[in-house]
Amino acid sequence: MAKSQESVQQAHRLEGDVGRITEYYGDWAASYDADLSESGYQGPRNIGELYSALTGSYRWLQLEGTTVLDAGCGTGLAGVVLREKGATVDGFDLSEAMVEQARTTGAYRALDGGVDLNAGLTGYEDNAYDVTASCGVFTLGHVSPEGLRSLLRVTAPGGLVLVSTFRDYLDGTDFVAVAERLAEEGELKVVERRRDLAYTSEGPADYWAFEVLR
Repeated sequence: MAKSQESVQQAHRLEGDVGRITEYYGDWAASYDADLSESGYQGPRNIGELYSALTGSYRWLQLEGTTVLDAGCGTGLAGVVLREKGATVDGFDLSEAMVEQARTTGAYRALDGGVDLNAGLTGYEDNAYDVTASCGVFTLGHVSPEGLRSLLRVTAPGGLVLVSTFRDYLDGTDFVAVAERLAEEGELKVVERRRDLAYTSEGPADYWAFEVLR
């Protein structure tokens, strides 16, 4: 097994433990981009394509300065893609070391480390962003499906939440049920779900676009 694939698989066994995740990504930060490239990581590209595809229906996405929160930004791979599309991008990650790598991209207006999505994003105001994107975060060993509620809260009504969900994560969690419940509660509408698109050599992911309703 390639070292890059082994690193990805080990990341999926962290069981949501904040200390283990922080330590693991602190050690991994310097080689993260190279390892994911070797593993064929396509998440940021597919999130970017989903963002672009929605500009026809959500014309404010075409505007320079549309604000995007990159939730779980890692080293900034998705942020770079979104900045190239004209967005003003802020980001956060649990790992300070990953955030330091993201700073070097120049893609972000603001970055915060030590932020745990599972803890509710208490440092972020309601309705603060036009779009929230979370790529490679809703995956095994990382974030609970209930984290989707926090992404909705910090996104303005009429805005979008874009999320990738690794196939094994969908099989092993109640993410779909949580999304369906939030739709029934009038919190979101599923705008698009792109199924089984490229993610890594381990398998595909689904890519979701949710419109925030309130």
